[in-house]
Formats: sequence, structure tokens, C-alpha cells
Amino acid sequence: MTTPLVAEQGFAGAVVDALGSHICVTDRRGVIVMVNRAWSDFATGNPPASARTGVGADYLEICRAASGPGSEEAAKFADGVEAVLDARMQSYELEYPCHSPTHNRWFLGRVTPLDIGQGGAVISHMTITDRKLLELELVRLATIDSLTGLSNRRYFLETAEREVGRVKRFGGTASLAMIDLDHFKGVNDAYGHAVGDEALRGFAQVCGKALRHVDVLARLGGEEFVVLMPGTGEAGAARVAEKLRLAVSRTPVVGDNVHFHISASFGVAEIVAADKGIGDCLGRADSALYTAKRAGRNCVMRYSALAPQAQAPGA
Repeated sequence: MTTPLVAEQGFAGAVVDALGSHICVTDRRGVIVMVNRAWSDFATGNPPASARTGVGADYLEICRAASGPGSEEAAKFADGVEAVLDARMQSYELEYPCHSPTHNRWFLGRVTPLDIGQGGAVISHMTITDRKLLELELVRLATIDSLTGLSNRRYFLETAEREVGRVKRFGGTASLAMIDLDHFKGVNDAYGHAVGDEALRGFAQVCGKALRHVDVLARLGGEEFVVLMPGTGEAGAARVAEKLRLAVSRTPVVGDNVHFHISASFGVAEIVAADKGIGDCLGRADSALYTAKRAGRNCVMRYSALAPQAQAPGA
């Protein structure tokens, strides 16, 4: 139902009522003097908000009394509203989450001063959920390998560089395990790329179940993978790699008229404070992986166990 103030405004009030954004008008103290239909409908659908967000309520108190998820943004928005009301800012806007128990929602709040003698402001809250969901999906696509669902090379390198920085600054341990699926070209040649893709997905699932939540398993490309293990030294990482190796070798690839096993080779190296970047540790892990392949594949090799001539130059 249109409020009396909106009715007095005639055409302008009808336009405001027709807008999808949640709109209210406050006086110079922040007390709500008008709301549009979308504002009323939203409050009615989100009790007990309807009892405290209508005409006569103090908008600043509403924001500052908020609790739970999003309350920090509500307090920040109240500061922005107050700054506009006091003429310390010409306008203000803020994107913020307002999730319900069943849906994730985001809004864009805007505050515009009323250019009239008694002051006040127009406050609007426009839903931007579709845009935010699209942004989140684009971020996900930029960091996830589409075939396996694992982290991709870009995400891994960014995350691993931060881990190198943490080790250099605070000490502690972290390690990498480079992984290569053995003779995988033969799988594609014998069974076709569709079965090969299924084998890659199966490998990702097997390894994902055996790793901790903090570990980062990523596909570097083709049949090459890597695991970042924060807080784990080389010996511990080698034990994890051996667990992965056994799990992979014991889990068959099963499909239409196919049933076979794959294996993988692992090269393990620890991140050290002297590393200039993650590329240094990747080089050591790659040297260990190369040695594992030359040793017959389907095994785990630690960089520290390599003979000096097999170690990466400059390590």
C-alpha cells in the first residue's frame, strides 16, 4: 500500500512505487519518513524486520543494531548515511551481502541527499545478486581446471607463491609433490581420449579424498599434477605421496567394456627460505620426478635423496 507521503507526490510517488529497488526517505536525523512498495514488501517477507524498518524508525539505529553475517557492512553503511546527512559527503554507496537461510543475496546500497530545505536523504537498496553470482562463477572458471574440477595452474602458482612468502617471513615448513601419470599417452591411444579424460577425473577424485583440506591439488596440464602441502616437511610429504601412489595404483578405471589400472610417479621437494619463488622448489621437485621416471616409474623420489649430479643446478 502506498504511504500518505507518496500519495501526496502523485506521479512521482507512483514512479517510486514502481521501482524494483528498495527505497526509503529519511529526514536529516535519519528517521524514515517514506518507503516505497518494494521496501515494504521486502520487510514484510523478512520478519521481524517489518516491525522496525517502516516509517518512523531510525534508519541509523537499524543499521547499527544489526548482528550476525553482514553486520560490519551495516555499521559501515550507517556511517556513510550519516556522512551524507551531515553534508560531509555528496553521496555514498556500498555493495554488501544480505544472505537468507536459503539464498545468497547481495545488494548495492546508495545514499543521495535531498536538495530541499529540511535536508534528509534518499536511500536505495538494489539487488545485484545475479551480477555477483556471475562474478563468482567467472572467478571460479579462472581458477578451476574444467576437466577435473581441481585447481588450475594459475591458482596453484598464486597460492604457492604466497606459501613461499610465508615460509621466508615466518619460517615453518611446506612441500611440493610433482606428479606424472605413467605412460598416459598409451591410455589415450588404447582406449580413446574420452576414457583418458575419465581416468584423469578418477585420479583427481582418488587423490582429493586422501589429502587434507589445506592441501592444494592442481592440474598443471595434460597428465601432470602437483600438490602443495603447507606445514609439511619433505619426509612427511613423501609419506603422503606414497599414500597417493598406492591409492592410485589400486583404484581401477572402469567404463564401458574397459577395466584397467594406472600408476603415477612422484617427485617431492621442500620449500626453503632461500627460494626466490615457487619456481625454485618446482625445479627441485621436477628433478626428483625425473629421477623417479628413470627408476622405473610408479614410485616416489625425494629431492634430498638424489645424488648431487641429479640435483637441479644452483639448488
